[in-house]
Amino acid sequence: MKNYLLSLGTVLLGTAVILSSCSKDESGDGSKLSYKVKPVNYTASVGATASGSGLVVVANTNSSLTWTSGNINVHEIDFEAKSKTVKIEYELKSLLNIDLFNLSPVLGSISIPDGTYDEVELKLVMKKSTTNIPFTLKGTYTNSVGVKTPVEFYFNDEFEVEVEAEDIVVNGTKDYLGLINVQLNKLLVNVSSLDLDNAVKANGAIVISSSSNVSLYNKLIMNVQAFADCDFDD
Repeated sequence: MKNYLLSLGTVLLGTAVILSSCSKDESGDGSKLSYKVKPVNYTASVGATASGSGLVVVANTNSSLTWTSGNINVHEIDFEAKSKTVKIEYELKSLLNIDLFNLSPVLGSISIPDGTYDEVELKLVMKKSTTNIPFTLKGTYTNSVGVKTPVEFYFNDEFEVEVEAEDIVVNGTKDYLGLINVQLNKLLVNVSSLDLDNAVKANGAIVISSSSNVSLYNKLIMNVQAFADCDFDD
């Protein structure tokens, strides 16, 4: 199997995608593939040096940032599967708002006839918008002495998540669930406590965006590019 995560432009959403299987009673009539988003690791360490940041820690401990709310807005979902005899394509163009802190609904599903698929591809497309920002997060930064400050992160750019696997065997005995795991702690990799302690505040909050605390924003965006990882388990 091969994995790919491709970018539209300069920014890439870091994810791990796991395709897991579950049993079916019937056999020989194909399988259903469904997919949803699953965030993980809501709290990250924020160290005095960058090497101590991005680790998973207990929520709201000193020298940490805990994300408490957030959304991803998906503009389009594309699915494609190819075998030697069959090519399946599915495209959904409809704004899907995903609350990262509630159980994600199934974003879509498609039936796949029996066969060995040389290639299976799933792509989520996000679009820059003035009304539906593709990726937002809010949380609380707790500094080294326990002082808490609200944090808001706004990422508004065009990007896509694309994952691809090879040699998937469908025999009608299993349905499949694709989980897009968003590792929120890794946004803080290489961000030091000094970055947050010295950040400019707006109404008491640290706002991180392309126009506010730009150097800090660029660090988070670099993390979004660098920690991308995909796996398929069938």
